[in-house]
Amino acid sequence: MVIASVTIRFSAATWIAFIWALGWLLVLGLRVPLGVPGEWTWDYRGDARFDPFGILLTILALMGLCALAGREGKHPVKRRHFLWGALLLLTVFRTTVALLLPMEWRPVPIFWALVIASPIATSFYDEARNLQQQGLRTYLRYYHEQLPAKPFHAATHPPGLPMLFALWRQIGLHPVLQRLVPIGQEELLVMRRIYQRIFPPLKSDTLYPTDADLKGAWWVAVFCLACGILAALLWAWYWVRETGRVAPVALVATTPATLWWQPTTDSIHFLVIMLVFVSAWQWERHRSWGWAFLTGTMAGVALWLAFKNAVPLACISLWLLWAHWKGESRIPFLQGLTVVLLTLAPYLLAWLLAGFQPLETLMVAREAHHVQAGAHARSYLPWLLVNLADWAMGLGGGWLGLTLVALVHWWREGRFPSLTIATLVVLLGLNFSGLVRGEAARLWLPLIPLFVWEGRKHLPENGHELALMAFLQGGLAIALQLWLEFLRPF
Repeated sequence: MVIASVTIRFSAATWIAFIWALGWLLVLGLRVPLGVPGEWTWDYRGDARFDPFGILLTILALMGLCALAGREGKHPVKRRHFLWGALLLLTVFRTTVALLLPMEWRPVPIFWALVIASPIATSFYDEARNLQQQGLRTYLRYYHEQLPAKPFHAATHPPGLPMLFALWRQIGLHPVLQRLVPIGQEELLVMRRIYQRIFPPLKSDTLYPTDADLKGAWWVAVFCLACGILAALLWAWYWVRETGRVAPVALVATTPATLWWQPTTDSIHFLVIMLVFVSAWQWERHRSWGWAFLTGTMAGVALWLAFKNAVPLACISLWLLWAHWKGESRIPFLQGLTVVLLTLAPYLLAWLLAGFQPLETLMVAREAHHVQAGAHARSYLPWLLVNLADWAMGLGGGWLGLTLVALVHWWREGRFPSLTIATLVVLLGLNFSGLVRGEAARLWLPLIPLFVWEGRKHLPENGHELALMAFLQGGLAIALQLWLEFLRPF
């Protein structure tokens, strides 16, 4: 009797994705604490009841996305059809994951609106109301003095997000948009009761959001969701351009960390950093004034929105300076100076026009971050490893496998410059600084496209293998969403 032997050959990246998924399923099954017990952990869901139809719809969207990745077209016309189909399924999959909430937090519109309106989860919506009551000039002039009294999260940021939320709030309060909000009077009553129970009146003149405000908050959540989808589409588009393949769209779509906080400000940072990177990538190739201007402008917007965006900006800057130093892509002095000035322009303009105090604001925000991040109460050494594990969880097995292969290849050849290495250097420096001790998967989310960029050179040739990587990564992202409570309004 002859026994046929079958040899299955996968690339190292695929094996890493497979082992990574199995390892995390074991961690979840054993309910291993995710974090440092007694200091901070991701909580396991108390109520893990989900709508079966929602789970089924999400899995079907994932399967469709991976099926397209496995059968990407070779003919140019067919390939174009595959590309548009993959981008459409990317949008569908991200949306179905965003809708995937436990029964205790449904209906979805209430959850989304409460996340935005919450003075604890984000607090920028309340800040937007304060800005509009004070007027922009007064708000900016006394911002550093008022910062210590601001609520959670808002006390650690520059004025960019409150200004952006004020704009989106004004749009969301438009009568036409108010009529389109899928929240009725009964739902508004429930939202108000939840808000008042979690955030009771502290003063007799405490102002709660109006019904119109609560409806407007839903539109802000939709805008955040749209930012995340647009960022993923932009990321996928550039991977298709650089690799000449459609299949990587599935990997982009299934990146775990980009799926868990979609209706929040994290999606805004994700989009803005993607715009900075795309502009910088084009500028590094063409060195035109247009791309230099766009790179500086988007970097200025990113830094005005959040001080933490200085980290991905540092990764991009290190990469550009590295290329300049090696002589591979020289930076024209005047263009480089323009980029730097445009990056600082929002702070300079706010100082000149409204008396805003950038340095005082930075110092006060840094102190607030020190307290809120728990750096004063959390141990240092455990978080050095836990942060990296948390970051890898949000990165995903597919990206982890490709990036590890890219790092090994770089170690053997030592080719410079490398955006992945530049990002790794900045990431490790930030980790050793002790500034971050928890929530690394969320806080470092905008670094993911930069960190995995070199992995495009090591994609498996077989589309079916790449589809398997995406399915493992997306399946794990869904499993973690079902098991862990990444997002709640309060």
